[in-house]
Amino acid sequence: MAASELPFGLATSVGPVPTDDVAQAVDVALAAHPGFPTVPVLRTPTRSLVAQAVSGIAGISVAPPGLLRIDDPDSVVPDDVDGAGTDLTGPEFEATHEFLARLSTTAGPVDRPTRVGVLGPVTLTLSLVAAGLPIPMASKLAVALTTRRAVALLEAVRAATPRGVIVVVLSEPGLIGGMHPTFPLSPMETRALLDPVIDALDLAPSAAGGLLIGIHVPGRADWETIISSGVSMISAPADSGLVGWSELVGYLLDRGGWICWGAVPVDQPLGTSEEMLWRRLSGVWCDLAAAGVDPIQLRMQSMVSPADGLGHFGLSQAERVLGLVETLSTRVQRQTVGARLTVGA
Repeated sequence: MAASELPFGLATSVGPVPTDDVAQAVDVALAAHPGFPTVPVLRTPTRSLVAQAVSGIAGISVAPPGLLRIDDPDSVVPDDVDGAGTDLTGPEFEATHEFLARLSTTAGPVDRPTRVGVLGPVTLTLSLVAAGLPIPMASKLAVALTTRRAVALLEAVRAATPRGVIVVVLSEPGLIGGMHPTFPLSPMETRALLDPVIDALDLAPSAAGGLLIGIHVPGRADWETIISSGVSMISAPADSGLVGWSELVGYLLDRGGWICWGAVPVDQPLGTSEEMLWRRLSGVWCDLAAAGVDPIQLRMQSMVSPADGLGHFGLSQAERVLGLVETLSTRVQRQTVGARLTVGA
């Protein structure tokens, strides 16, 4: 199954799950979206995407609430970035291994799509700089680690689902506000961080079974720079301003790309039903269609998810969010089928 043949309207998850327990995290991940599960990340700072990003690098640790700590920046000269980046044996990846073991042994199709998150190179660079590394060293280390980590995770997931489409998503909260004049990186510098990771994933042997490369930004961003990097999926809240980038949205869709809409907010009341959320998402789609984006193509190449991770939620609250995502997914699928029948597609 090629990436372009993914079912439209798929429900998926983003970021950490609402538990610190490995077995429970895997249960939540597999139960939430059995047709398109996401490799779980624990909400514990030392098991987070940030911790996974620097796993194996001496002198760098993660302190609550998830910030990098470097006691002596001059000592951070990793002897073997290749080895650290490809090593998934640390405790940070315990949930990853448990999930993949369950995925490969659970009764069901071996060609199901699977999503896996990796801390993106821009966010890792900015985190390393905030911890005390100079920008040149931080960017070099971030690109090297992210490239190897992303490819290693792709290969690990491919071993568990040999014929499934794998969606590798670079988590980039650091890209929020990329258009603001105070943003610390230029578009060219941002591309210099993103491009090597995307190119490495594209060229990885495990990409041959079907691969989407995504970038998740939980807010407004410089979507021109992001989309021009060559990603095949963007993931963002429904209200992240994508309507203002309609030409680029159309370009992404025309070359077979996807949009994962964060249709269920994680920072405001949810209401008693999905109706308000559905109207909001439909309104964004109508605005994009009015701006020239093909409405059928838009629906056919869309997924839905929470706007961001659920690590700060209680388990019952998270189940409520994931249930709303599934309900919206069903509505997207039904409405898209109806629209295609109406136009004779």
